[in-house]
Amino acid sequence: MKWPGHGTAGALFAAVMLIWLSGFALFMHFGRVNPEQSGTMLAVFPPSMTEDKVFGNIIQAGGRPVRPTWMPGTWVTFGDSAGYAGRLEAQGAIGAYSSTPFLPQLAGCFAYVDAKAVQLFTLDH
Repeated sequence: MKWPGHGTAGALFAAVMLIWLSGFALFMHFGRVNPEQSGTMLAVFPPSMTEDKVFGNIIQAGGRPVRPTWMPGTWVTFGDSAGYAGRLEAQGAIGAYSSTPFLPQLAGCFAYVDAKAVQLFTLDH
């Protein structure tokens, strides 16, 4: 038996997901820092990379690991010499971001934001 309206609901869901993913991809693209930038930034490495390897790659790029985040392969780092973001990418980082691109607000009604969650998403240490 065919359920009326399920095709419409499925198409609407697919359209909403496509729009949300497109917006998120743009947000991530514009959140990247210039390869010549230095300072505190979020370094994103492939999730398959071990934490020891990520830690070593941050050091090899001339930076200092500040702390890991809850996301695998993602660290808050600091590098004070010019070109630090580019060196992170040369060491295998997927990207370097000036501020946390994964804000709790992006999660919409799936996120319960309290003081601890906000602390997880900030670059301040």
